[in-house]
Amino acid sequence: MASPAPVHSGGTAAGPARAAGWAARLHGLRFIAPGGATAALILVLLAAFALRAAWLGSPSGSLIFDERYYVNAARTLLGWPVSSGVWAGSPAGLDPNTEHPPLGKLLIAGSMLVFGDDAIGWRAPSLVAGMVALAAVYGIVRALGGSPWTAVLAVAIYALDTLSFIHGRIGLLDMMMIALVLLGAWAALRQRPGTAGVLMGLGVLVKVTAVFAVLAAVGWLAVELWRRVRVRGTLEAADLGPAVRLIGVFAVVGFCGLWLLDLRFTTFTTPLAHLSRMFGYGLGLHPAYSSDEISSQPWEWLVNGGQFDYLRESVASVAGYTVLDLPPTIDFHAMLNPVLIGSLVPVVLFAWTRAREARDPLAGWALVWMAADYLPLIALAVVSNRVMFIYYALPVVPGLAIATAVLLRRASLPRTVAWGYLAAMAAVFVASFPFRQVP
Repeated sequence: MASPAPVHSGGTAAGPARAAGWAARLHGLRFIAPGGATAALILVLLAAFALRAAWLGSPSGSLIFDERYYVNAARTLLGWPVSSGVWAGSPAGLDPNTEHPPLGKLLIAGSMLVFGDDAIGWRAPSLVAGMVALAAVYGIVRALGGSPWTAVLAVAIYALDTLSFIHGRIGLLDMMMIALVLLGAWAALRQRPGTAGVLMGLGVLVKVTAVFAVLAAVGWLAVELWRRVRVRGTLEAADLGPAVRLIGVFAVVGFCGLWLLDLRFTTFTTPLAHLSRMFGYGLGLHPAYSSDEISSQPWEWLVNGGQFDYLRESVASVAGYTVLDLPPTIDFHAMLNPVLIGSLVPVVLFAWTRAREARDPLAGWALVWMAADYLPLIALAVVSNRVMFIYYALPVVPGLAIATAVLLRRASLPRTVAWGYLAAMAAVFVASFPFRQVP
């Protein structure tokens, strides 16, 4: 006969049992890491937040790069006056930036309502999204069976990418979209295809290129299904369920969400009309209609080509009749971290070997993610000859960071190699930090 559960003063055994249940759930998430890895993750995230939040309002009153489009669109949505510049005179309450869905600009508008029409209001959504993206990378690595330290290393590498850092602190759409699709990818790996579809559907309502992340998620489900069928020798209808649910929910959220947003914030009567506008605009961006000085092609990004300045300010100095060309005091420069992109070839080759020979899911997922976010851009560049920019590579970076962590942790390299790699990335990160002196 089982002995009765002990009774404690002020309660029963239900409390400890409930606590044990929550602990089991947390362990099942493969997110909470034991010991020093948790402390390291917290330190990395705190440092990443501090660096992204530092001097967020500088330079005072200046819009950085394409912020002039999205901030003025948010002002128009709020009915605030836009007396000059982009979208001046547009109808109040409607999104004038119809090249993209309204959701991202609505998030910026909501932030401006809370924080005001200033740099913090413009940039807080990207700041939050950048931090969410870092946390999602950790969750993805753990969900794929990666160790806590491998996950922390991937987060640190991602945090030190220069281009991702800049987009995590300026008021553009990209980081909001990336955060949503990375959360969706994490949900898909946690066998939550419906949740993944919702998150990726919201991502496509920020920027339509989120559809590449859906391709990546479905591609990974296909890889897992192929492996399962090879073992079993048969394909069952239930095996297709996760992919069907993900795609179905994504399509409903994306299509219906665009329809509802358009009813209130644009003049498009159907989602198809707005989709036609967005795709037509994107495919029509040829060099004749854009500056060749900042445009580039996807193959150039593999060697960090296509770099340009988002914002560059310097204090002029005159010696006699000569204006001296002084180093900039503020330089938001669009480039990938050279150490990260410079290690692309060995990282991809090692990940390919691990995925094929060791059936390493972490290496395989990273390759699928990078391919789905990069190869379609190659096809678009070849077929349409449309203008592209180096920041289109932003969604690829999380996959590259994870693949790099796989190399550094699983190639039997001395631990000093990983530390040296991080030190080199950090040195370049510091050298390219946009503020060269305290504002």
